[in-house]
Amino acid sequence: MKMRFPSTSIFRLFALFLPAFVLFAGPSSAADRVLYLGDSLSMGAFGKTIDQNMREAGLEVYTVVAGGASPYYWLKAYQPLPCTIGFWEKTPSSDRRLGYVRAVPKLEDLIAEHEPNVVIVQTGINLYATLRSRRRPKSDNINEVRSLIDQMCKSIAESGAKGYWVLPPHSHEKRYSASLQNELATIMRETVKEYNGAVFESQKCTKFTDPYPATDGIHYGPIEARQWASRVVSDFNVYMKINSSYASKVPLRATPIKVSPQSTAAFLAVEKSKINEQVEPVVNAKLDPNQPVELKLRLVAKSTIQNLNEAPYRHALGVFEYEVVKDLRGNYPLKKIRVAHGVVFNRRFTSAARRKIGDEIALELVPLSKYPNLNTWHTVDSLRANFDLPLYTPRLN
Repeated sequence: MKMRFPSTSIFRLFALFLPAFVLFAGPSSAADRVLYLGDSLSMGAFGKTIDQNMREAGLEVYTVVAGGASPYYWLKAYQPLPCTIGFWEKTPSSDRRLGYVRAVPKLEDLIAEHEPNVVIVQTGINLYATLRSRRRPKSDNINEVRSLIDQMCKSIAESGAKGYWVLPPHSHEKRYSASLQNELATIMRETVKEYNGAVFESQKCTKFTDPYPATDGIHYGPIEARQWASRVVSDFNVYMKINSSYASKVPLRATPIKVSPQSTAAFLAVEKSKINEQVEPVVNAKLDPNQPVELKLRLVAKSTIQNLNEAPYRHALGVFEYEVVKDLRGNYPLKKIRVAHGVVFNRRFTSAARRKIGDEIALELVPLSKYPNLNTWHTVDSLRANFDLPLYTPRLN
């Protein structure tokens, strides 16, 4: 896998050629304390290389890495979420790796406990699904991602710490298009800069060249991961020396970015005009989106995973669309329904994944929101956008 040097300042270019043992030439102060947050990309050689270099330089480092994590996991505004695919926590006095934790610790609590001067955040790979979600208008997806980054930046800045963000490396472009990758990087960069934070542009020094879907198109091998980490370490070392006196700032508008109902309504009007098959509700009938339904259904469309490597984690949901053949409880007034099925469990296809177009089945369904833990699963939704249809999932016994 080829690596390219980032286009950056002469100071950072000089740092790239420093030997590994002096990448961190020493902290600017004996009191420098770093909180490092990462997702599955930091679970292996990449995270270990950065963690080791910082400790060898004398920094007081608190590393917390959770596979599959995104700002939804780190922010206290959202419910505690479990990590089922690997958790690593290392402090100056302890080092533990677990396969499962019931709740990933929250950013605000970690800052209060460790009082870091700098917070390094390696994240973003798990935000591509949010950015291209078909459950809401595109403008809302952008605002959602921007709000998540904004909330994390705000928590860091209000604590007095500086924020240093490691943006996602290049992914295989058959997995995530170049335009999607650049869009996410732009959103993250612009938001972090509002708080006087620093960003490392990982795409400028990485290139995913392994075959896809033979690999997942996301996770780098140990050699390439260490090369990427060395670039980050070099840049961070220069940042600590040049920007050690720079203080974080909280912009006046630093409140979570919210979606405009007017813009959403306008977007929906345009989208509905594009959709050929609209779901017509029964006259004068109303749907209670919080109530379970029991329906006899015929499958008309499904989201598919062609290769298990397309699902980066152990479990995945696939969104299916059904025609309602019979409403067994009389409380579902629409002609179609969308259902999020577990199509991959423990890296194996389920029986739902093998369901064929035209198959009929009776299901008892509840709103997907009833099971918040399912939000941590990888979701595949390749169906045409339709904002009239609520999303359900089979009731769990």
